[in-house]
Amino acid sequence: MDLTERQKEITEAALNLIAEQGIQNLTIRNLSKAIGVTEAAIYRHFSSKQEIIHALLLLCEEAVEWDENLRGWAALRSFALGRISLILQRPELSRVFFSEEIFQNDEECRAMLQEMTLQHKGCLKDRFLEAQEDGELRRDIPLDTLFCLVFGPVRLLIKQWGLRNGAFDLKQRGMELLDTLKMILHPAE
Repeated sequence: MDLTERQKEITEAALNLIAEQGIQNLTIRNLSKAIGVTEAAIYRHFSSKQEIIHALLLLCEEAVEWDENLRGWAALRSFALGRISLILQRPELSRVFFSEEIFQNDEECRAMLQEMTLQHKGCLKDRFLEAQEDGELRRDIPLDTLFCLVFGPVRLLIKQWGLRNGAFDLKQRGMELLDTLKMILHPAE
């Protein structure tokens, strides 16, 4: 998504407002106050609050980097650590990124989040399959279950870190978690 500098500024302010005060306080009025412009100025860049939220979700999605050239467990680890790196760079995302419940009353946002999740899941399931084929992960665990077993704890760790205002080393705990999961899910010798 190509945004103008002003649209990026508005989106950043929206992210901060949601992280600090919750989505219920994301209004055009509060957003205009946070940026120091009129409400009309916001509407020159976005047609609605909905459009701002969509831009925010897409920016969050585009900000995640991981090495798609990796295979199997290395690719899965890269994806998880990419999420953690993004959160470390932008701590406010920890309160928004994995908080689908804040969008539950917005059908369009829910649908958008669901589509993003399904895309990730599809791509990651291919990496899980590679890891199984390469003997890195047990073959008797269904791919959907592997997805939940690995990325459920990663999401929880990120949420805990955000709720505790970064009280622990997220990267270190993330690597420990991934190493432990790999050990647990590795096929018996």
